[in-house]
Amino acid sequence: MQEEQILFRIHRYFQNGKMSLEDKLFYAKLIATLDLESGNYTEENEKHRLERFAAQVDQLREKLRHRAG
Repeated sequence: MQEEQILFRIHRYFQNGKMSLEDKLFYAKLIATLDLESGNYTEENEKHRLERFAAQVDQLREKLRHRAG
């Protein structure tokens, strides 16, 4: 999934205009991690999709940190 697609999905999910992008990315990662740790998926394919999403969110968070710092 492309970065733009991930950001679009995250902005659509977290429609609260008061949340920063950093907060949205943090909570997206938290939700994905909790789903993975709790086994909250039905198929192995879904598990891999969650793992990829979490990794991509990590990459976006790292980019954001580098831009801010």
